[in-house]
Amino acid sequence: MNVPYFSGELVVLVHGLWMNGLEYGMLEHRLRFDHGFETRTFSYPSMHGETERIGRELAEFARRVAGERRVHFVGHSLGGAFVYRALMEQGANDNVGNSVLLGTPLDGSAAARGVARWPLLRPVLGPHVPAELAHPCGRCWNGRSGLGVIAGNLRMGTGQFFARFDGEHDGTVAVRETRIPGLTDHIVLPHSHMGLLFAADVARQVAHFLRNGCFAK
Repeated sequence: MNVPYFSGELVVLVHGLWMNGLEYGMLEHRLRFDHGFETRTFSYPSMHGETERIGRELAEFARRVAGERRVHFVGHSLGGAFVYRALMEQGANDNVGNSVLLGTPLDGSAAARGVARWPLLRPVLGPHVPAELAHPCGRCWNGRSGLGVIAGNLRMGTGQFFARFDGEHDGTVAVRETRIPGLTDHIVLPHSHMGLLFAADVARQVAHFLRNGCFAK
C-alpha cells in the first residue's frame, strides 16, 4: 500500500455546477499520492445561495484549514470563478500559493448565454453562473500569486448545442473564453470539459504549476 508523503502544502479543490466535490476523486488521489500535496474540498450549493457569500466562505475555509501553511487552489468551471473571487476580493489567505483553473470561462460563457435564452432551461443554471460566468466582465489578473488556466479542446459536451463556437472548445467552454489579461500561464490539453478532472496529464500540469508557478512545456 502506497502511503503519500505530504509536502506540507495544501490544495483546496472547488467544484463546478451541479457537483459536490466527489468528481474530484481521481485528481485528488493523484495530487496526494503522486505529487505529495494534502487536499481539502470546499463544497458549496451550486444551485442556490448568495454568490458573494460563497466567495467569503471559500476564503474563510482556506484560512481555517491551512493555518500557517501555504495554501493553493484548484477550481473547475464555476468553481474557478469562486477561486478568482476569493483571491481578488477576499484576500483568501496571507500564505496563498498558486492557483489553477480548469475550463473556467473567466471571459464569459456563450453556452451559458445560449441556455439562458430558453426560459424553461434558465433555472438549470442556478444563480451563480449568470452572475459570474455568463457575460464578460473585464476580469484581469493582477494578484500577487500565480494564476494558471488549463483549457480543453476535445469537443465533447452539451454546451456546443447552445453556442456557436468559432474556435477550439471542450464541448462546453471555448478556449478563448478561458483567457483573460494578466494570467501567469495558460495551456490547452486534449480533453473535454469534464474530462479535465480525470486526466493524468492534467494532474501533472496542476502539480507543476502549484509548485513552480508555470506549466511544464
